[in-house]
Amino acid sequence: MAAHLRHIAMASTLALACTLPQAQTAPAPAGATRTVITSSEQLPRRTVTLARLPSEYLAGPREQLLPLAAQLEANLRGDLERFDIQDAATLRAYHGALLTLAQLRGDWAAVPAIVERLKALQDKPGPRATTGQLALLLAEQQSGRRDAAWVRAEVERRYGALNWADAGDQIKASKGQFELLNPAVVQGAFQQQVDVMARNMNLVVPEGMVGTIAAARVQLDLLVPLRGEIAAGLQAVIDRQAPVAAKPDLWTPRTFAIPATARAAEVGIGIWDSGVDLALFKPTPGRGIAFDREARPATALLRPLGEAEARWPQLQQLLKGAMDLRSALDTEDARRLRQVVATLKPEQVKAFQEELSLAGLYTHGTHVAGIAVDGNPFARMFTATQLWEHRSEPVRPTEELSQRTAASYRAIVQSFKDQKLRVVNMSWRYGAGAYEGMLAWHNVGATPDERRQLARRLFDIERAALREAIASAPEILFVAGSGNEDNSADFEDYIPAGLQLPNLLTVGAVDRAGEETSFSTFGRTVVLHANGFEVDSVLPGGARVKFSGTSMASPQVANAAAKFFALNPQLTVAQVRQALLDGADRRGRVNLVNPRRSAQLLGLRVE
Repeated sequence: MAAHLRHIAMASTLALACTLPQAQTAPAPAGATRTVITSSEQLPRRTVTLARLPSEYLAGPREQLLPLAAQLEANLRGDLERFDIQDAATLRAYHGALLTLAQLRGDWAAVPAIVERLKALQDKPGPRATTGQLALLLAEQQSGRRDAAWVRAEVERRYGALNWADAGDQIKASKGQFELLNPAVVQGAFQQQVDVMARNMNLVVPEGMVGTIAAARVQLDLLVPLRGEIAAGLQAVIDRQAPVAAKPDLWTPRTFAIPATARAAEVGIGIWDSGVDLALFKPTPGRGIAFDREARPATALLRPLGEAEARWPQLQQLLKGAMDLRSALDTEDARRLRQVVATLKPEQVKAFQEELSLAGLYTHGTHVAGIAVDGNPFARMFTATQLWEHRSEPVRPTEELSQRTAASYRAIVQSFKDQKLRVVNMSWRYGAGAYEGMLAWHNVGATPDERRQLARRLFDIERAALREAIASAPEILFVAGSGNEDNSADFEDYIPAGLQLPNLLTVGAVDRAGEETSFSTFGRTVVLHANGFEVDSVLPGGARVKFSGTSMASPQVANAAAKFFALNPQLTVAQVRQALLDGADRRGRVNLVNPRRSAQLLGLRVE
């Protein structure tokens, strides 16, 4: 959920586009030393000229796409020869694209070697277990002309042989994805969104769009015809696990609540997010501050739903259904979501996706707030609301907008100081790469390199302002979510998660058993971990639902810190921050926070 930002409106389309080079890369000479790449900004960029709209490559003969795919593959392999890329997530993106291209051209003999490389690049047990399973199965099915019944049986056999403790969450999530796989959704997204960007750029697009087209074509050609059998096979695996005991809950015993009768003081907590339903909480006197999508002052502290307000009960059901599908729960909400997605027509996709994005933004801040104040009757809420864009067309980045954004950051932190807050949660993040995608959408910049430089300049304006603002409030502990991309915060430059300040903590996500989630971003700035998997909290209006993400892990740490300040208002930020770090349990790169132990280190008595 941390990706709910105006800067990431086109993330699914542009994720690869901003990391691929600009001109064809020649292979490195034999024996040449490869260039070490330690940051995504060191990777060159490329563009490609399409002969037709992206959606037309999905519907036309596959041969129309193959020359572009061959060019992309040559460039990817050239990069891997020339560059020593020091980031496993980026390497997974490269080899994942090579796997897609091999599937596109039907080179099934190449699949096993690519899958082995992808597995070697996985450092989390769940993704390592499941990576490439379906690709290997498809390779055998296609080369051996196996029927659908064989596919279902093999899915059940192969996924059933995996260690459920490692792979269970991925299997459940995959089953939900296949249940929602509708070719009309893919076609509609291309026609209404990807084609628009391509037109804006006069068909001279970031080369990553070729990978996006190829992946969609493989999905339509190979996976859509088998989606029912794959989902049924995965469901059979899930059904067999019902009697198996759940993972041990290491998280709940670490937490504590403050009784309403305790000797404690009110403590101000800031939720810097997409808006909070303050009717559910006890607010500070100032209540909140808000800025609109263009960083201008606004009045709405809870994001308005506008015309969608009348459909909020249905949208709430769909959100709940999405969470239930992720957990492989066959609920009424999950069935309703499947029904709605299955009946979507291509021309309805954009509106449907934008309305769900709006609902996500509407609920995100309130859900985070509920986690931050849970078990703390002395908490007082202040919201810093940013009305980020929910539509697929991103705001056009300009220096004027970045300067206003910088000013809004300073104003927000000043409001925190005025309200005498002690803790602020920030379950959001973005980097310069998001601006590259937005600039590409609006066809700003003559070349990808020019866009990269402009994106960096605009991002640096905002980064410097945010860093300065947080540093100006040493009496406030800021807590940020690391992100949900399973990548390294050392390779990507994000804010706020990538900042290093004495009054800032960045938090990754584990499940209730204390195991790192498959999605959690990691790196040297990610110094603590907390439960961020299927965390129960409130939505606007008071209904409850479980969300997952580092957005849910970060407020767990903010919750603990606020309780410490409530129990002893004389504590300093430095003392609380150090106690959180010293009380945590180190398990490899996971540093699992232990609120009870940290409270003891601070001399606090908790029940």
